[in-house]
Amino acid sequence: MRVTKLVIGILMIVLSIWLFLDGLLSQLLDIYATKSICGILEIVIAGLFIGAGIVYICLEKSPYLGGDITGLILMIIAGILGIFGGFIYAWMFLYAAIALIIGFGFYNWH
Repeated sequence: MRVTKLVIGILMIVLSIWLFLDGLLSQLLDIYATKSICGILEIVIAGLFIGAGIVYICLEKSPYLGGDITGLILMIIAGILGIFGGFIYAWMFLYAAIALIIGFGFYNWH
C-alpha cells in the first residue's frame, strides 16, 4: 500500500501540473470558446489534486486514517467540480472519475 500511495501521489502531482497548464492556457489564450468557466475549474481541480498528492506522499507510512480521509474529502470536492464542469467540457468527466476512484479506492483499501 505504501508504494501504491507514493506512485499515485506522484501521478496526481503530474496530472495537476497538466490540468493547471491546460486551464491557464485556455483562459489566457481563449483556445476553447465554450470552455470559459472550465478553465477556472481545471485550475481549482489542479490545486485539489496537488494537495491530495502531497498528502498521499507525506502520509504513506501512516497507519491511521487521517491522510485517507483528507484525500477522500479533497477528491470528493474535485469530483463534484468535475461533474459540474463536465456538462460544458466533456474531459472534466474523466477528471471527476479519476478523482472519485482514487479517493474512494484508498479510503476503502485502508
